[in-house]
Amino acid sequence: MKNTPLELFLSDEVQALLDDFAALLDIRVTFFSIAGDCLRRGKAMRNCEYCRIVQTELGNWERCVSMDNDKRSEVLSSGRTITYRCHAGLRECLAPVCIGGVPAGFVMLGQFRLVGDSIPAAPDTPLKMQMRMQESFDALPCFSEEKLHAILGVLRTLIDYITVRELAVLQGDHLREEIDKYIEKHATEDIRLPDMAKKLGRSVSTISQFLRKNYQITFKGLLLERRLKIAEQFWRNQPDATVAEVAFASGFRDQFYFSRVFHKLRGTPPGRYRDQLHLAEKKRSVHNKKQ
Repeated sequence: MKNTPLELFLSDEVQALLDDFAALLDIRVTFFSIAGDCLRRGKAMRNCEYCRIVQTELGNWERCVSMDNDKRSEVLSSGRTITYRCHAGLRECLAPVCIGGVPAGFVMLGQFRLVGDSIPAAPDTPLKMQMRMQESFDALPCFSEEKLHAILGVLRTLIDYITVRELAVLQGDHLREEIDKYIEKHATEDIRLPDMAKKLGRSVSTISQFLRKNYQITFKGLLLERRLKIAEQFWRNQPDATVAEVAFASGFRDQFYFSRVFHKLRGTPPGRYRDQLHLAEKKRSVHNKKQ
């Protein structure tokens, strides 16, 4: 299964929702990327003891992984939630997550049984191990068909809530381009993160976490960097401009704040930077005259 060029990004709030959902049902609930990578898991629940025996002691790990891949492909092609019984006899549910009509990932509910389920026959398995398997199987959460139907209804509502609230979004070059274009256009204005978020149709938390997680920067950091580049370009075009003139031309409302930011991020006071430009320009002029 190929990776989508736009990766699924989950807000921190999603973890609390998954934790609550997992706690209520005492089953694993996991968000996966479109490629099958685990992104979030409710209560950080591990595989149950029954699965550990089947996968590790009986050597069925590859068989389990193969089935997971097949079921993800099935959901991706059908676009529907499916419930199935794995080769070891456990029940699992897999639901697609779509953002703006684009398949973005999956949510899996796993490792439970329905009333009447039993372990598949394994006559070659030692009796002692069969007893351990039966004990761990019986310890799994058990639901009726009616309760499972209700659980799936709540799961779909949960997914809808997460996507509508933009707690799960598609991220990638497109979102960064939107952010950069907005800042480029409005850098010299008195803009704020909520203004940009509203204009881009995103939530403040989504943009903040997107920038922090992928670029280790804040909206304020991006804005300041863009304003300093405007200031540098302004001095290249008008080398005699004062610090105050450049500060206001690049979007700063306080020349002293501009000086502090410039010094901190560029390692030199703005006046010295201007003087260095002057010196460099004079050297170029002398060099050109000699030629």
